[in-house]
Amino acid sequence: MVSLFELFSPSFLLFPALAGSAILAFVCPLVGAHLLLRRRVFLGLTLPQVAACGVAFTFWLAHELGVSHGTGGERLLATVGSLVFTLGGMGLLAYLDRHATGSPEGRLAAAYAFASALTILFVVFNPAGELEILNLLKGEVISLSLEELHLLAVVFAIIYLALVLFRREFLLNSFDRDLSFLLTGGSVQWGFWLYVLCGFSIAIGVIMAGPLLVFGFMVLPPLVARALARGMSSFFMLSSALGLATALGGFYLSVRLDLPLGPTDVALGCVMIFLTYLLQWLVSKIRE
Repeated sequence: MVSLFELFSPSFLLFPALAGSAILAFVCPLVGAHLLLRRRVFLGLTLPQVAACGVAFTFWLAHELGVSHGTGGERLLATVGSLVFTLGGMGLLAYLDRHATGSPEGRLAAAYAFASALTILFVVFNPAGELEILNLLKGEVISLSLEELHLLAVVFAIIYLALVLFRREFLLNSFDRDLSFLLTGGSVQWGFWLYVLCGFSIAIGVIMAGPLLVFGFMVLPPLVARALARGMSSFFMLSSALGLATALGGFYLSVRLDLPLGPTDVALGCVMIFLTYLLQWLVSKIRE
């Protein structure tokens, strides 16, 4: 049996999967925290599915154009499709929020259902390489290569630095847009750049880890942190710390129990939410 030290050693066979999930778990909660403050948490569910739809569409289009499966470049095709659909979908939803009537939550629900249906249809339309497409849609983070890990590290390091350097502007824009306009004079501008960072984190994350894991890291740690934090700074720091703890704990359980890494991380995050609110309820009962 592999020891605990060996599990977290850089020489371990699955170390790229551990490092990749840790990077996602550290940065994605920061993006999700802003979505939570904006009351747009369902974007974290809808956009990963839109990105998956872009992957399936790109492979179907390549098949229709006569590109043979297995000629190489599958990951590049998937990345292009994911980026285009994610940024395009985000732009369309932002436009509808500003100009259309009705419920934003309803539009997000409809977009999620539509993207899910299209994803399945594009996979059915393209029987060639169906297994590869499904693997990309599932996002087998356990199979990350060192080259993919380097790309993930570079992209998410840029996203993290941008969120840290401009944290004041992004926080004001997420928490109070009127105050953001008065203090920075660019409420729309900062909202746009925040959504761009969100789009890139989702598009690249879906390719590397799949929509389920990206959504889990974006939403679950901030939900736990919101219940524990006593200020905005602690809210963001706790979100990243809890995400990282989820990734490390999920990796350990996945290897020890021979479970798929992504669903294990998400299930562990849900358990953390349940335990947090249960403990808060018990404490409140004891104090009464």
